Amino acid sequence: MSLTLKKRTIVGGIIAASSISTAALAAPTEGFTISPSIGYYDFDSDRDTDNDTAYSLGLGYQFDNPWAVEFTYLNADSEKDGQDVGVDEYRLDGLYHFAEFSNTSITPYLAAGVGIADFSDASDSTNTFVNAGGGLKYAINKALSLRADFRLIKDVEDNHLDNLTSLGVTYTFGTSHDSSSNDDSDAYMQQEPAPVEAQPEPVAEPMPEPVAEPMPEPEPVVVPVHKVDLVVPFATDSAEVQQQYYPEIQKLADYLKAMPSATVVIEGYTDDRGAASYNKALSERRAAAISDVLINTFNVSANRVSSIGYGEERPLMDNDTAANREANRRVVAVVSTNEA
Repeated sequence: MSLTLKKRTIVGGIIAASSISTAALAAPTEGFTISPSIGYYDFDSDRDTDNDTAYSLGLGYQFDNPWAVEFTYLNADSEKDGQDVGVDEYRLDGLYHFAEFSNTSITPYLAAGVGIADFSDASDSTNTFVNAGGGLKYAINKALSLRADFRLIKDVEDNHLDNLTSLGVTYTFGTSHDSSSNDDSDAYMQQEPAPVEAQPEPVAEPMPEPVAEPMPEPEPVVVPVHKVDLVVPFATDSAEVQQQYYPEIQKLADYLKAMPSATVVIEGYTDDRGAASYNKALSERRAAAISDVLINTFNVSANRVSSIGYGEERPLMDNDTAANREANRRVVAVVSTNEA
């Protein structure tokens, strides 16, 4: 394949991936990835090789966690002492994604890997290198992200240190990520008493006086009497309740103490960014952390407090803007009382 054709293929991949659109936002989404990019290759001054434009194409897989693997091919055409130099690199990298910045669509990541570089000059050498760096991904939608990347590239054999700065896109395909809930109904609607099965009418027998059977007592129903969003923000990827938000939890504790028969369920929710299983576990930890503060700090009886995490289920609104995602990241206290 000619170098011109390689460039056209990679640039065409960038344009094609940029034109793809999906409906929901999730970063990173599990699945196979393709990442075309264009960048600037800054060669070590000891190489006597001109810095030049570089084109690359990465194929990888994003796991259902912060980790991803990626195989990348890179091509750069340069000059050395007036002679053309072609550089072909092949590398295998591992990427670790951090939680996205609050109220943004930006996800930072670290990357490192190994590879080989072929130089088509007079030396016609093939050198082994290691690379390390990182970058940022800006999610446009569920599957497509803009990507900025910087790498330090250490030539193991000739002891040169190059660097590469690139811009491109990452498109994820092969899996789906459904953030909708299976049931939009309120989990704490009033419960109807259990139906009483009809009994066959007894045969009348002569008795001195009829004896009336006692009527069964109605079963208690659970009625929600108070439902409120708790203003208890959490740090990114954390379930630790900061003490500055204890007064918000104390208001709930005082309300419960004023209603001795009431119980409370702490519900945790997230937006749909990230893996659904991870979001559900994180929401459970956060709801449980607030329950612990109610019990251990404000002395609410443990048998009156429970917690549940719904993750990205039951969103208040579509996860299509930063403001909507922030609204979906919430903790709700549902206070109920038993009434006969």
